[in-house]
Amino acid sequence: MEKFYYSVSIPVPIRKDFTYFSNEKIKSGSRVKVLFNKRKVVGVVCKQTTKPVFKTTEIEELLDETPTFDSLALKTLNWISDFYIHSRGEVFSNFLPPKLRKDFYYENPETKLKEYKVNDDDKRFSLTSNQQRAFKFLNKLDGFDPCLFHGVTSSGKTEVYMRLVEEALKKGGSCLLLIPEISLTPQLEQRFKKRFGENIGTYHSKKTSKERFETWKKSKSGELRVLIGTRSSLFVPLQKLSLIIIDEEHDASFKQQEGLKFSAKDVAIKMAQDRKIPIILASATPSLKMLHLVDKGKYKFISIPKRVNDKNPPKFSILNSHFLDRKAGIDTNLLSLIDKTISKDKKVLIFINRRGYSPVFKCTDCNWTAMCNSCNSRLVYHKDSARLRCHRCDTSFGVPHSCPECESTKLTSEGVGTQKIESFLNEEFPSVPMVRLDLDSTRKKGSLERLLSEISDTKKAFLIGTQMIAKGHDFSDVELGIVIDADLGLVSHEVNAVEKLSQLLIQVTGRVGRSGKSKIIVQSNLLDNEYLNVLSSGDYLEFSKHLLKEYEAANLPPFSSVAILRASSPNKTSNVNFLNKARKYLEKETNCECIGPLPDIISKVRGNFRHSLLLKAKTLPTLHKNTKNLVEGYIEKQKRLKVRWSVDFNPIDYQ
Repeated sequence: MEKFYYSVSIPVPIRKDFTYFSNEKIKSGSRVKVLFNKRKVVGVVCKQTTKPVFKTTEIEELLDETPTFDSLALKTLNWISDFYIHSRGEVFSNFLPPKLRKDFYYENPETKLKEYKVNDDDKRFSLTSNQQRAFKFLNKLDGFDPCLFHGVTSSGKTEVYMRLVEEALKKGGSCLLLIPEISLTPQLEQRFKKRFGENIGTYHSKKTSKERFETWKKSKSGELRVLIGTRSSLFVPLQKLSLIIIDEEHDASFKQQEGLKFSAKDVAIKMAQDRKIPIILASATPSLKMLHLVDKGKYKFISIPKRVNDKNPPKFSILNSHFLDRKAGIDTNLLSLIDKTISKDKKVLIFINRRGYSPVFKCTDCNWTAMCNSCNSRLVYHKDSARLRCHRCDTSFGVPHSCPECESTKLTSEGVGTQKIESFLNEEFPSVPMVRLDLDSTRKKGSLERLLSEISDTKKAFLIGTQMIAKGHDFSDVELGIVIDADLGLVSHEVNAVEKLSQLLIQVTGRVGRSGKSKIIVQSNLLDNEYLNVLSSGDYLEFSKHLLKEYEAANLPPFSSVAILRASSPNKTSNVNFLNKARKYLEKETNCECIGPLPDIISKVRGNFRHSLLLKAKTLPTLHKNTKNLVEGYIEKQKRLKVRWSVDFNPIDYQ
């Protein structure tokens, strides 16, 4: 009997494939059950290969009737493995529905492309002249034709998306709308279902394993042709994918920070290139990287400069918080303005980028501060659960009755978080509904949808939240916005701190006054800060030009490329020794600059110390080549490493 030999990728942190044989032909991209290290695992067949000189094990079972990943998906997945220098087996596993990561035989459904009917009553209104211009421009994109679509907040970008999706469906194609946050799913899903009917797929980590598999299966059969999803939805097998739209392209959530550190935005661009289809990257606050690519002529550009009501986005005023009388972080002089807004049955939005009740819990006698046992970060006091919680490892502790250092009972909490603001406003305005949007309030399944429904169903209310509240939501009747502690981003150590802060502030203003008059007040200790003063105009594109000139002069990204080689272990010395040897190896590469090794700002997480080596080069290909040479020429040749290591290209967070 003839034997066939295959390279199989196994989901283990080893950058190599393993050879198995089978008595039957197996197509590349198929899942198989194999014996690996005395246990049965699910791997993916990469390619057929020749008979090796060593003894091989037989593939135990073919788990797919037709390949899970087609040839185009395999091409992009292989690129991910190569570019991010990551195990191919773990890459495959990352993009499989949880059910298909297990020993589960999958029969291919009958292909039946679903026809979509458009609810014309839902689009009775005409596009504005700016929307019409953008739609015509974007609808002409053909082949791999990347385009940055800028539209100020409330300019009607979503309506343009829906018109483009309608055109793609008429031509028999499918569409992927990539979003950064699960919290954006409910409103977008509702709008798309109103226009195209119930057959709109959503795919993200809050869905159950069964729900994700059903969406995956319907997409593979062609029954689903419109998908709204987060990073994990990239390789849901839509039939005849013809358009990719990335909403809020600037958002840091497109970058996966744990395990496979990939950018969903960059992968989507590569997918569009491999498939020769248009990709549209949209935002009210485009990333500097995308604007730089537009300046270089590599990306097309179209903008909607005004809101659908033909008004400019609101400006914000800066309130000097140096001498403020503040309660729960809010200037008491603003309470009359808040009361006036609420009395008109309008909503007040309060943004602070810190959840919990208080970020510091301490003893006033000896100055002891509650710290996490596993991380070098302060424990945050959560009043609603009466717990001290680490926001790094999510470990929680009971609140002590006395100081563990001096046994004093004079314990207090300091600083402000979303819970403290909520508690204070409840006391000041007991009859006004409170809606808090942060990680704590949206943990339970269905809680996000419930909170968004509450916001929609009430007129006057307080909306209190972290970054979650700033991201793309369409809130009605919000007339006043207050930003607390905006200065944190301006004094950050991170290279891209000002870019992230500017995007965040403009996005917050975008949630306010979407249908009328509004005020946005930013409390700041840095009244004369040039960045804040330029930003206060609300003109993000003008501000970004100013910032790009500064970054170019300083040779910062996007005018250079950086990567972080991070080492983690229970021993600081092991980290430093590993990174010093890596630096010496890289010093042979004249085109790569090394900074470090240095301890991370959060230098201990989950019991492990973290140190980093920052790698910098003029171009990304140069940086990638040098880094890959380091991994293959030095790191992977070490027999016993005492550290866990990772490489992060184009990092979003530097800590």
